[in-house]
Amino acid sequence: MAIFLALLTAASYGVGDFFGGMAAKRARVLQVVAGSHVLGAVGAAVGAVLIADRIIGRDLLLGIGGGFFGVIGVALLYRRLAIGPMSVVAPLTAITSAVLPAGWGILLGERLTALGWTGIALALVAVLLVSMSPEDPDATSPPVTAQVIAESLLAGAGFGAIFIFFGATSEEGAPWPVVSARVFTASLLLITLYVLSKRTGAPIMPVDSGAWPLIAAVGVLDTGSNVLFIFASNRGQLAVVSVLAALYPVGTVTLARLVLGERMTRYQQAGFVTAMVATALLVLG
Repeated sequence: MAIFLALLTAASYGVGDFFGGMAAKRARVLQVVAGSHVLGAVGAAVGAVLIADRIIGRDLLLGIGGGFFGVIGVALLYRRLAIGPMSVVAPLTAITSAVLPAGWGILLGERLTALGWTGIALALVAVLLVSMSPEDPDATSPPVTAQVIAESLLAGAGFGAIFIFFGATSEEGAPWPVVSARVFTASLLLITLYVLSKRTGAPIMPVDSGAWPLIAAVGVLDTGSNVLFIFASNRGQLAVVSVLAALYPVGTVTLARLVLGERMTRYQQAGFVTAMVATALLVLG
């Protein structure tokens, strides 16, 4: 069950990222993230009232911690993706987001079989392969500097910290940790947008009505993926669940191929096959 929930988490993250990219074509990235977090906070709060057994103060604090590091991860990732080179930034961020929580779980005493170790290793390879994006050979690619590597690793660490914080929460209190995370991040983002609007005169929220259905989809999928991860991590090992959840680029790349007709590279195709083999090994292990 934990592996199934972890794969659902990855799928939800990946599809949410796809809709986020589509929404960013109609609104500013900060508006997309803020709007999705506001809607996600409302949805998570309704879900919490309906399904949570009780409110646990420790879980709420862990949720805020995860939300804080998540915002840092998003900010660094979007900054680096805008500057480039994407072919370095994306895989470094994705692989770090998987390695950090997996290592944390092992440090806490989680034990894996030989098949489990092999599955995790292959899953990490799959994350790396699927996340690789080809650079335009006719374009001048930005140099790979120490700053590029450092900010990419920090972005991945921010996402990995979300897994660690949410993985430490209890299932009976879910999804209240996600509510506290979304309330915190939504407030922070709205304050930032307000300050920027005062300086530049730009609107706080998107004016293109076509952006809102996409933002709503991001809010539901991204928030839902966090809730799924809490349930998955409470039923399985963090090392396994976090690595499988980090396969989220598979969903993004698949939709980009099916909806937008984007070409998949050989690396990405190999990553898909590797991901399936890794999942099978983790199920057997």
